Amino acid sequence: MAKITSSQFRILKRKSIFKGRIFSLDSIRMRGPHKKVFEHQVVQHPGAAVIIPVLDENHLICIRQFRSSIRRVLWEFPAGTLEKGESPLACARRELAEEVHCQARYFKKIGTIYPAPGISTELMHLYVAWSLTPALKDRDHDEFLEPKVLSLSDFDRMIARGVIQDAKTVVGYFYGKKFLSSFFRKRLSKQTRNRSSNAEVKKRLRKGRCHG
Repeated sequence: MAKITSSQFRILKRKSIFKGRIFSLDSIRMRGPHKKVFEHQVVQHPGAAVIIPVLDENHLICIRQFRSSIRRVLWEFPAGTLEKGESPLACARRELAEEVHCQARYFKKIGTIYPAPGISTELMHLYVAWSLTPALKDRDHDEFLEPKVLSLSDFDRMIARGVIQDAKTVVGYFYGKKFLSSFFRKRLSKQTRNRSSNAEVKKRLRKGRCHG
């Protein structure tokens, strides 16, 4: 069988079906190998940033968020869609402040993933964030969520039992866990020694808020 390459596929026609506030839907007619013509409907998405907030070597911040599409509350890492002209890092900073009411001194990009390549162009940028301090930032009016502190053992158990089902969170956790267990762990231990700051963040999260 001949090797399949991207260059073997050509867009013949693109038709806009829907344009929304965040994404649009296009119908794309393409020609593939052996001149086969096919049509796909594709969600055009600006991309997103996912943040893995680190309190210390063994504790991360997660959120419980209501998702209208499935009418359920999910455990997730903070995340959000890139605004027009916004960089992935700027989006990560903004979403951390909006959803967790914290800011981070350090951010490290640890990977990118396509969460739904069968239907969408969305590319998610994964960031680890640490050295956290409280910050005041209003959430979007249509976001219903609560931040929670989870240990690494909590994450392992909740993923194994199917409690955490959000794909970006499962992938982000294993990306982040691998990163934390490598050279970054020594660096992190030095930069998270501001115990008073971490204690304040934990205290506010237990009260259901992380803002001043």
